[in-house]
Amino acid sequence: MNSFAKNNVVGLHSGSVYEDIMTHINDFESGFTSQNYKSSLSRFFMWMRGKELTELTEEDLYIRNADLLKYRNYLKEIKDEEGGRKYSNNSINNYIAAIQSLYKFLEKNDYEVKSIVTKIKPLADDSQRCGTLYAHEAEKMAEVVLSTVKGIEKSALIHMAYTTSFRKSSLLNIRYSDIVKHDIYDYYEVAVIGKGNKKHTVPISCELYNQLLQIKKQDYYKKYQDDKVFHLSKTTIQEMMDFLKQELNIPPHRNIKFHSFRNVASMYGTLEEAKAHYNHSSYDVTERYRHKDNDLSNSLSLRIDKNIDDNIFNGLSKEELIEIILKQHEGAIFQMKRDAQNILERRGDM
Repeated sequence: MNSFAKNNVVGLHSGSVYEDIMTHINDFESGFTSQNYKSSLSRFFMWMRGKELTELTEEDLYIRNADLLKYRNYLKEIKDEEGGRKYSNNSINNYIAAIQSLYKFLEKNDYEVKSIVTKIKPLADDSQRCGTLYAHEAEKMAEVVLSTVKGIEKSALIHMAYTTSFRKSSLLNIRYSDIVKHDIYDYYEVAVIGKGNKKHTVPISCELYNQLLQIKKQDYYKKYQDDKVFHLSKTTIQEMMDFLKQELNIPPHRNIKFHSFRNVASMYGTLEEAKAHYNHSSYDVTERYRHKDNDLSNSLSLRIDKNIDDNIFNGLSKEELIEIILKQHEGAIFQMKRDAQNILERRGDM
């Protein structure tokens, strides 16, 4: 008989097991963390006891170190739809961390549990962050892929991927009904349910929306009745990426993946704009994944040591000025192009 049988005193805890678990979960500042922990705990107790969190009793909380090891092995064995491992080592470590955190809380609040039994050595870090992809490369990929099977659809998928920064799963679930014309401004809004079940809405241009409509005009699209924009399997997308890397001579060490499209936008705009664009819960997360420019030639330490007259540009020709502009960081070039467009519109030249 375990130690729970000895504590059958009414009122030992002020609330039910579920209420106390939720008190712990809701104590996190990040709603994203709270949602992940709740999901992780629900998964564990369904495997361990076959119960929802709302059904748990104090007796159900009894676990052994061996149980946690068995559960981790169970997670490692789960396969995805392509036969590979569904959960990475890092994901599994996060799921286990949620359990460990809960048992520390329970022990602190006089439950007859020992948090030490949840202590197991973390699995090795198997993360491999996808490599950096630049805007001009993404644009070239969208162009090259047009010559392949379902080229219009693949090109639109790439364009959507690097423009909206939606994850692959979100992109593949978009329906035409999710895309709505703004009632005032000249753009469309695309709404998806992203990571952590958070709704995320991103605007797209009328040109991109018209590109999506071209998919509907393809003969093969007539067989689909689900209103989804994209009908590309994950295998097809992987084969597309392999083809593009070969066509553009992108070396393996750059580790370019489909997810690389997601980070293209991070070189544009401010940190605040990037946080909103990616729907991140904190600036720390945005900064961690922000597109880093490895060119240090324009660093503060070098610029501050050079006193150059502001009139230096007056001695250059138009062609020389354009040459300098085109050598700048892509985010800076985009901003200058946008400023130039605004000037031409004010002059009535566009």
